[in-house]
Parts: sequence; structure tokens; C-alpha cells
Amino acid sequence: MPCARATYCSSPPAGQRCRARWGRLESQRHNTESRQSAVDLARQSLPPQSDPLADLLAATARGDRQAFAELYRLTRGRLYGIVLALLRQQEAAEDVLQEAYLAVWRTAGQYQPGRAPVLVWLMAITRHRAIEMLRQRRRRAAEVHAEPLDEEALQIPDPQPSLSVDHLAHAIQECLRRLSTDQSQAIGLAFFHGLSHEELAARLQTPLGTVKSWVRRGLLQLKGCLES
Repeated sequence: MPCARATYCSSPPAGQRCRARWGRLESQRHNTESRQSAVDLARQSLPPQSDPLADLLAATARGDRQAFAELYRLTRGRLYGIVLALLRQQEAAEDVLQEAYLAVWRTAGQYQPGRAPVLVWLMAITRHRAIEMLRQRRRRAAEVHAEPLDEEALQIPDPQPSLSVDHLAHAIQECLRRLSTDQSQAIGLAFFHGLSHEELAARLQTPLGTVKSWVRRGLLQLKGCLES
């Protein structure tokens, strides 16, 4: 009995020939969904275009302090986790976060919705401030011949200095899509959800060493992508 084309889209048809074709189609669909799942997972916490974050940022650009306070409340936890992971000092992380939100208040009107989600844009601003503080620390340490900074903390995506925050946010989003499924999952959960290595291992049910490898290699690839 020949296979009807419409049958492929609903349920496995009867017959060996049809089952074989159905299996190939299911395999192709699964592979496509697997590649997309990493991006979807990394963006689960990102607001859709109609999300309140976009509305709050637009209101902030108009000088609405109440909207800015609500934007701060909704995003502070995630951004603080990113800064603390980079600087590893609570006081320094608080200072950087304050500078980042002041920058958001001043530049909210420069956000372009079509280029990157609001959360990615906020992350770009925050990481830029944190990287600047790390560089200042390194310069001061060199001047007084102090112990070198933890090199692992400095191995973070360091984009071209000429990139604006808007372009950087777009670049981060594009470079994330080039990572493998495992790397994109791990980095998405770490940076968008603020999970530690141990929490990632538990969430993904994967050995801690493997998770650390995914994050490290993914960050190196992001670094190369952003610097290219």
C-alpha cells in the first residue's frame, strides 16, 4: 500500500516502507529541534517583544522613575550574579551594578528592540562595566607588583572596544547561536539564569567536570567570535 504524503505529518503509517520513511522524517525533525533547543533554553528567561521589560525600558527612556525601579527589581538578581562571578567580590559587584544601572538610566533611549532582547542589552552594559573594573585591577596590580589576578576570571568574551553596547548585545546573541547544544545550554543557564557550576551539573544531570568543560570551551568560542 503506497504511503500518503499527508500521513507523514500525523502518525506513523502502516507498512514497512512507510515506517522507514516515517523514521527518517522523525530523525530529521529531532535533529532540527535539538539544534534549536539550546537557543530556546538560553532564551527562556528573555522577554518576548511584548514583555514588560521592553515596556519598562521604554518608560525609563521617557524619564519614568517608577518604571526604572521596577526594571531594576526584575533584572537585578541575574545581572548581579554575572558581575559577582566575574569580580568575585560582593562590594565591587555592588559598585559595578550601580554604575551599570546608572548607564541604563542615561542610555535607555538608545535601545533598539530589533537588534537584541532587553535582557541581553542589559547584560552587555553590565559585563562591559565589570570588564573595565577587572582591567583597572590588573593595571593597579602591575603597578605595585602585586600577585597576578586569577587568569580564569579574565578569560571572558572581550569584544572589540569599538563596538557600541547595542552592537555588542546583538553580537552576543548571534555568537551564542554558533555554540554546540551542550555549550549553549550550559552558558545560557549560567549567564541568563545565574546558575553556578554545581547547580548546572545538578540541573543538567551531568558530571561537574563535564559542565565546567562546556562552559570554559563555550566562553573561549564566544571570546573568539566576539573578537573576530
